[in-house]
Amino acid sequence: MKTYPGISASPGLVVGQVSRLEWERNTFSHTPLNPEKEQTLLEGAIRTAQAELQVMQDGSAESEQAIFMFQSMLLEDEGFMSEVRSYITAGIGAAAAMERVGQRYADQMSAMVDNPYMQLRGVDILDVTQRVINILGDRPRTRLALDHPVILATEVLMPSDFFSIPSGMVLGVITSEGSTQSHAAIIARAMKIPAVVQVGRAFLDDCDGRMVVLDADNGVCILDPDSASRQQMVTRMWERQQENAELARYQTLPNRTWDGASFELLANCFGPEDIESSIQAGAAGVGLLRSSYLMLPDRVPSEQEQYFFYTSCLSVAKGRPITVRTFDLGSDRTLSNAYQGAQSAHLGLRGIRSSLLRPREFEAQICALLRAGARGPLKVMFPMVTDIEDWDAAMKIVEHCRQSLRERGVAFDENMSFGITLAVPAACLTADEFIRHGCQFFTIGTNDLTQYTHAAGREVTSAARYYQPASRAMRKLIKMVVDAAHEGGIPVTICGLAVGDPVNIVEYLRMGLRSFSVSPQNLWEAKKALVEAYAEQNERLPVPAEAEGPAAPPMPEADGPDTPPAP
Repeated sequence: MKTYPGISASPGLVVGQVSRLEWERNTFSHTPLNPEKEQTLLEGAIRTAQAELQVMQDGSAESEQAIFMFQSMLLEDEGFMSEVRSYITAGIGAAAAMERVGQRYADQMSAMVDNPYMQLRGVDILDVTQRVINILGDRPRTRLALDHPVILATEVLMPSDFFSIPSGMVLGVITSEGSTQSHAAIIARAMKIPAVVQVGRAFLDDCDGRMVVLDADNGVCILDPDSASRQQMVTRMWERQQENAELARYQTLPNRTWDGASFELLANCFGPEDIESSIQAGAAGVGLLRSSYLMLPDRVPSEQEQYFFYTSCLSVAKGRPITVRTFDLGSDRTLSNAYQGAQSAHLGLRGIRSSLLRPREFEAQICALLRAGARGPLKVMFPMVTDIEDWDAAMKIVEHCRQSLRERGVAFDENMSFGITLAVPAACLTADEFIRHGCQFFTIGTNDLTQYTHAAGREVTSAARYYQPASRAMRKLIKMVVDAAHEGGIPVTICGLAVGDPVNIVEYLRMGLRSFSVSPQNLWEAKKALVEAYAEQNERLPVPAEAEGPAAPPMPEADGPDTPPAP
């Protein structure tokens, strides 16, 4: 028996046999090839690849369709394909050219350590380029035939791997590399398949066909478990079922605290994949949709590409509202440098500042959002707004886009709501001014607001003690924004990693907030904390004498009264 630590990518517990998914290494001829013939072969392979991707897109859930749409669109991207063609012209074979360019793009994505969702685009690029390479080499595009359920183990699992394996045959997933925000991880969470990533190469070298305990709650794999370990896992699986059943009962309760205050629970999402899982977990909508889904290092997606993405998200949300954050290009150093040269974005050209310096790209995004708003409830917020000048400049571009769409005769939402993300202390201190200039809603972003308030980057380990989302300074800034929103009669939501903490979310509730946006995996625990909380602490609400603090309320039946019983 041997234990291998990793990182949990999709929670769950399972015991089963491992099946190793092997990657076949590519080998290419180094002799000069006929460029015209290679170009013809490449064009045929791309047509075949896009046809296969269309079949997978048609056969997948709405939440996964955008994955294959992105892969197909990459094969039409002029920047990507012109680079491939230039290698072919130089005498390199089509397959080798695809691998070289695909790896370069994927490496650029992987280097974006501040932006996990941009990182997973690299896996998509490797997935689709390998598909084209396999077609050129007349190799199969499905890598594993299973006749019984197994736990898959591989270096990195590609999105298409899930759709080349019969349903119900994957008990769990273990990868030696990978990310918790990879598409494979997102799909695993959506399909409720336990998954652990980054267990290391040593596990893969000696796991095929052997039994493993996959503890994806704690990110641990136990190879060749003894009888005691198996029994312990069976017990924990039973306990987990009981816990999930209890949390599921909270999901059926109305969104009201113990003393009757209503609240709204939303989700922070990246795209259709986690929107669908969030709605299933009880989210009333999306409080923060990051808009970097289709971005590549060397280009901003076109208006039409963005329109497809936003409408795909609305389709999956099934009528629930979505709030989109416009491009925050500078949140990642690599992407920012591609646009801004040597200028740093971490305390400089981020969010709306970067967008205002690139008006054509910003106009394309606003036009796509306005058009998508005609297809469902969509709101737009500008990130990193600092002062009224930022807001007025952004809204001037919005009005220009409205007029442009009118002239084009394109349907759009004339009454779309626009707001701001309050992530800079300067904006919090002048929140009331934005309302007077027409701002229609606030979203407090605790991640950035904490680091700018305390001058401590989230990723700087040595400064961790200064990064305090619940500090007195943070509470004062948040309360200032809440008071301004209430006085101005506009809604205010709070989002960020800190909001997923049950202790913090109850504190925010008592500061007057009633709308919360959390990560999808935190939805049930956040709901439980809010349902059990007092929105107001006062003498008319007695605390049971036998409890050290507020006792958990008795759970009403799912079909019982709308308001949980008072203590």
